[in-house]
Amino acid sequence: MPSSRPNTIPAVVHLIRQLKPRSILDVGIGFGKWGHLFREYTDILAAERDPRRYERQNWQVRIDGIEGFPRYVTEMHRYLYSEIHIGDARALIPKLPSYDLIFMGDIIEHLEKEDGFQLLRDAIEKSNKAVIVSTPKNETEQADLCANELERHRSLWSDGDFQKFKGAMVKTIDRSILLAVILKPGVPVPICAPPRQPKPADLRRLRKAKETLGKLIAANEPFILVDE
Repeated sequence: MPSSRPNTIPAVVHLIRQLKPRSILDVGIGFGKWGHLFREYTDILAAERDPRRYERQNWQVRIDGIEGFPRYVTEMHRYLYSEIHIGDARALIPKLPSYDLIFMGDIIEHLEKEDGFQLLRDAIEKSNKAVIVSTPKNETEQADLCANELERHRSLWSDGDFQKFKGAMVKTIDRSILLAVILKPGVPVPICAPPRQPKPADLRRLRKAKETLGKLIAANEPFILVDE
């Protein structure tokens, strides 16, 4: 389907915020879910500090997409993505410029194994920071859907398949999805998991500290905190 399970969203968004890519290639855009999220957590999030970034003409992150089934592409996609390339990712990626991040969300299982390995090699060659891949961990048969033969599942991938690539780390999400991050040399290792939520006790301490500071410092008065 031109959609995928939502289980990986928190971890992938956390990776995006850590890697801070200035350019992203979304391989197999489908309905455009990842284009929405990538745009939101790059340019739109930056609008908190620079309101101009909310307007499309002021977006600073290049988010391109590849789609092999033209009927999936709508005006919504054309708004979110900087550029959309129609065609086979196996042929397109070697011809495209490099990107900080190349993302393949539930795509690689639609290729035969050898084609998938070659696509990964090409993506790694074209990435400046990382390649992120999500794929089912268990066998999930899927035939043609939406009149699109590209939707058929043709391979099953394992942790070991991705570990063959230098710089790879693989996590299992909800016991059903593999999330692989293949880092380029020199890129700091990110946390491949959703961000940890503060414990209730931590929240209470933060609230108490804020209240104490409010009593000591006048409103709108600048101050510097020093940790000794």
